[in-house]
Amino acid sequence: MKTNLTEIQLIAICEVIANHMGLHFPKERWPILNENLSHAAHEFGFDDMAEFVRWFLSAKLNKDQTDILASHLTCSESYFWREPQVFAALTDYVLPELVKLKQNKEQKIRIWSAGCSTGEEPYSIAIALKKTIPEIEKWNISILATDINPKALKKARSGVYSSWSFRNSPAWLKSGYFLNKGDGHYEVSQDIKKMVTFSCMSLVESSSMNTKSSIDIIFCRNVLMYFTPRWINKIANSFFEELCDDGWFVVSSCELSSHVFPQFVFVNFHGAVLYRKTKNEPMQYMDPIPEVQQDLSYRTFFDHMNNTRWMPHTDFQPYHFVEQLPAQHVTPSTFPLVPAEAIMTVVQKAHKETPEESLNARISEIRLLADQGDLDKALSICNETIAMNKLAHGLYFLRASILQELGNVSEAIASLKQAIYINPDYIMGHFMLGNLFLRQGNSKNAKKYFNNALGLLSKCETDHNVPESEGLSLEYLKESIFSNMKTLMTK
Repeated sequence: MKTNLTEIQLIAICEVIANHMGLHFPKERWPILNENLSHAAHEFGFDDMAEFVRWFLSAKLNKDQTDILASHLTCSESYFWREPQVFAALTDYVLPELVKLKQNKEQKIRIWSAGCSTGEEPYSIAIALKKTIPEIEKWNISILATDINPKALKKARSGVYSSWSFRNSPAWLKSGYFLNKGDGHYEVSQDIKKMVTFSCMSLVESSSMNTKSSIDIIFCRNVLMYFTPRWINKIANSFFEELCDDGWFVVSSCELSSHVFPQFVFVNFHGAVLYRKTKNEPMQYMDPIPEVQQDLSYRTFFDHMNNTRWMPHTDFQPYHFVEQLPAQHVTPSTFPLVPAEAIMTVVQKAHKETPEESLNARISEIRLLADQGDLDKALSICNETIAMNKLAHGLYFLRASILQELGNVSEAIASLKQAIYINPDYIMGHFMLGNLFLRQGNSKNAKKYFNNALGLLSKCETDHNVPESEGLSLEYLKESIFSNMKTLMTK
């Protein structure tokens, strides 16, 4: 069952979702919302979408029903060691300092991974702790991982992942902390798994945790972009209260803003910026980053700063907030009587989708499908999108990633060569081609494309992230290539 909902229906539904769950769905994500709601309607037992909409707008959802809705509305993409520069800051500076402060006191560390999705982030945090803290068994380590999506948490608790979850992660992570199950899947080791506790909880409910001023580090990356501005402010304040003095707050590189998180201070590391709850002047590990000079609430909330140094690629492109219908207009009794002019005012003010935003929405949908494991559908939509955007080299890279996961290495190589034909300076295309030829045992071509990538990297400024690399630094890519080249020399 799939019916395209009207703008009026979607506006009303978005308002109810925002009020009930704090989640925000801007217009460019409406096609995905429409698709997800059709699946939710089926699980709720409706065969008619119009009946489902009428019920949804008047129902008071219980906990089980909210869980069902959340499983369809939220499905973030995640993978291990995401934004490696953040984990470098964690292992090289944050954790050693924390260990030193607590060494002769209560040896207790509490970390919260908020919006943990399918578990790759909290397990990465556990691995970072294991790597960094000597005699970790003597420490009282607590990693709480929460998410609103019960289906995502079921996968997280299993601790079993396909190679898709290890893209861009260092090779030592999979070989050192996972058991190869022999079917293309890997299970996290028991000593890492037991460090993490998973719990189904919305960030809207986080004020009931009763852990005030007791958490050392909070991770909340690529999550707040799904919330309304009002809830973003509330959640940020809640995080501030949950953290102990000098505690750390970690967001993704595209979420940095002194206006959205004014209660925290920036701490600059090499290639990463973290927030800290402190009254002291924070130590700076690199040049200060420029502050955003305008309010982010009613413009592109996760817009990048006007400085290429701080413009890493992210999975989710900036979303635009739509002025929302006042909450009192959407109730069981008044929805059928909402004045048409009131709704049309909102519709007319809504951001009109540009071709670029339409493409970004399709890319987000493809990535989400791939992360859910629906690779065939992701590939089908990717092929359709390429047919409409033949010069978008990044789409060919995305298709190659899906084909690689499906085991079609030769087709993945062909797709990457198309990307490089369109853009000969596409670093990630050369890098991935080198990896694929290495995987095939084709040393000659692997060396060729690795050398191509190194040549292009040499032209980049050292403090930049590599374009379209999901935040990977130039140095990280170079080290990875050199490591692979050493492997080739031993063959």
